[in-house]
Amino acid sequence: MVLMFFNERSCVSNATQDEARQAMLDFIKVCQAVWQIHRGTTLVSEVRLEDVEISPGYYLQQWRNEPANHDAWQFMRRTLQRKAPLSGVLPRPPEDQESEYRHEGDPVLGLAAAHLMKMLAVSLPTGPRWAAPWLKVDYEILDDDVLTTDSANVHHASEDAHVREHEDWIRTTAASATTSGVQLWEERDTLFPYLQFVPGVEQNLRELPGVAVANVRAELVRLNTAAENWKPGESEPSWAVKVVPESDTRIHMGLVDFTDLDGVKRTFSPHVRYQPHQGRIHFRLIAEEGRIRVGYVGRKRLTAGVPRNAR
Repeated sequence: MVLMFFNERSCVSNATQDEARQAMLDFIKVCQAVWQIHRGTTLVSEVRLEDVEISPGYYLQQWRNEPANHDAWQFMRRTLQRKAPLSGVLPRPPEDQESEYRHEGDPVLGLAAAHLMKMLAVSLPTGPRWAAPWLKVDYEILDDDVLTTDSANVHHASEDAHVREHEDWIRTTAASATTSGVQLWEERDTLFPYLQFVPGVEQNLRELPGVAVANVRAELVRLNTAAENWKPGESEPSWAVKVVPESDTRIHMGLVDFTDLDGVKRTFSPHVRYQPHQGRIHFRLIAEEGRIRVGYVGRKRLTAGVPRNAR
């Protein structure tokens, strides 16, 4: 799951009500852009969003009740506002540990949470202070009477350009959160939008041993990146992973023939390897679409004991 932590400091401004209305609509667009990258995204706030004061004397609850904002609010309510407050999301610190995070001298809870959870902070676009894809936080941690002082940069978005800058990181973060082959299959369109999968891969992934999930996920992410960067006219992508052709012997034995999307069996010779158990991801290139089509994920197929679903 990808979490977006709401930066409560972005509500502290002298914006007029009209400026606050527009800032909210722009904020929704940012959330929607992240959601398009990963549809499991959740927005987290320290308080109920309806209680947030988005400009002096003007609360999000008032904004929500205005007819023009109905659709935007429904998006927030149905798809994002599922986890609050921060205390229900953040890991509990040791009893003898205290910490404080500041941005430009001001205490910040949402930015602190984004840093601690290695997630994304999101802000209302209420001023130049928040018009950056990275925000610096200074923090102090008192642990067993030892004071540590340091600073860090937090992934941040308050406009579409910031989301685009973090797109690969968001997708990788989403992928790293998956813990089963079932999740890989069910979230494939979000995690690997530049890959295609033949029907037999569903069973491959659903039966994937837990010990192999992280490695399969990592290889699929690399293949997805290669497909995303595949330029028209190039015979194949620039590989960020070692791609191996299948041997003629195994091809002639039909060990890398799989049923394609149109029901026709085709040879999926190129493959990448993963551990453990001599794992293989077989695929073929769909040059006319600039996509990589995955035909099989699983153990190296042998003459004997070939999985029934892969025959």
